Amino acid sequence: MTLEGLQILVFFGGLMFWLAVKDMWGFYRGQPIDYKSIIVSMGLLGTFVGIVLGLWEFDTQDIAASVPQLLEGLKFAFITSIIGIFLSVLLSGLQAKPNKQSKEETVIQRLDVISQTLVTISDTVKQLRTDIYQRRYRFTKLGADGHALPDEATQWAAIQDNQTDLIWEVKTNEGGLQDGKHTYTWYHPNGDIVGKENGGDCQGCRCDTQAYIEAINKMQLAGYSDWRMPTIEELETLVDEQTSIDKRYFPNVYVQQLAWYCSSTANNTEDESFSCLSFDTGNRGATKYGYGHLLLVRKGKSLAIWVR
Repeated sequence: MTLEGLQILVFFGGLMFWLAVKDMWGFYRGQPIDYKSIIVSMGLLGTFVGIVLGLWEFDTQDIAASVPQLLEGLKFAFITSIIGIFLSVLLSGLQAKPNKQSKEETVIQRLDVISQTLVTISDTVKQLRTDIYQRRYRFTKLGADGHALPDEATQWAAIQDNQTDLIWEVKTNEGGLQDGKHTYTWYHPNGDIVGKENGGDCQGCRCDTQAYIEAINKMQLAGYSDWRMPTIEELETLVDEQTSIDKRYFPNVYVQQLAWYCSSTANNTEDESFSCLSFDTGNRGATKYGYGHLLLVRKGKSLAIWVR
């Protein structure tokens, strides 16, 4: 444990022990002041301070050197919570009254506080793990020629998902062909569902799926000419374990209420509707003729080793 971590541990630990002594002193004097919930809260506060300490100097460019420091902070974080929960349970046991019903209610209350504390810690650590994984392992930026770019690149043409081996189009915000706010309708004149030709609102090509896919393949986005519409299941991989798309890698995806990104998955052949996904909520929906925004995809190959 670092000197800084030890000092903060001593501070929080000393404060919690002091509150525990005051709690017991008041109990024996017949003037009880319940500090148990404050003690648990202090332990939880120490937990978050420990997490912040671990993240404070975390260098995403040097994972190997930064992980030990992060784990050191997390170790300190859990120690403070353990002390707080232990003191709260100990005080509850020492001050338990003979009345059985009162004792059971006290134990249930303490267990409820402990449960809530552990859930909060678990959610924080899970979010931390997901954030590090998403930033360093899952997505790779690709240049105009399809080659991998460093994570710090400010311009990129596509995104390689190393978890699914799918390569995704990256939208723009300049009003041209790939602008994220443009809308289209499904149109496949030789398919089971023909759809509607030119039924959207866009620039650079006819506003339907056939014309847009042809335009993207003609320009060979990221060096490829086999772009296609994704299935609804493929779209859902972009919001896996979260409710919205990662805007660090898809900055110009239009994320607003009722902004549907549509798929090639038919919802109802009779009314010619297609399944769509909201990148704002992660929920499925359906629109007639598949009206909505587009995010094209192609099958790629693994560019990096990813870890979950």
